[in-house]
Amino acid sequence: MIKKILLPTDGSEHAAKTVAYAIDLAKLLKASVEVMYAYQPSAVLRKRAAAMMEEYKRAIEEDAKEIVEEVAEKLKAEGLQVSALVVEGPAADAILRAAEDSNPDLIVMGSRGEGGFTSMLLGGVTAQVVNYSKVPVLVVK
Repeated sequence: MIKKILLPTDGSEHAAKTVAYAIDLAKLLKASVEVMYAYQPSAVLRKRAAAMMEEYKRAIEEDAKEIVEEVAEKLKAEGLQVSALVVEGPAADAILRAAEDSNPDLIVMGSRGEGGFTSMLLGGVTAQVVNYSKVPVLVVK
């Protein structure tokens, strides 16, 4: 039985379709939803750029929190039990780590991403999650 859904999102138009699908599914199953966003600032740092990079990282994290909170509020408005999570790291790794930590019964994610999360979701991220997840993954096209 599905009691908890992990919903990775990027705030894109395509992600909105995935969110709508997750809402319907969670309502039908009376499942809780954990909304998550993964972000990854550049891994290359020079000493002189470290302070600037920290500011950049904080800005990305704040944007991620806003996106997750917006989606979480939408799900709450539908009467669903929701939690929110922002994870730093490559998208597929972050989603798989979140799945290990929160023990969902299902991951609902889009087949592709857009917007600020594009390079992290296009192509291989969904495939990696599908291939390496220990729980079922529902891919929304």
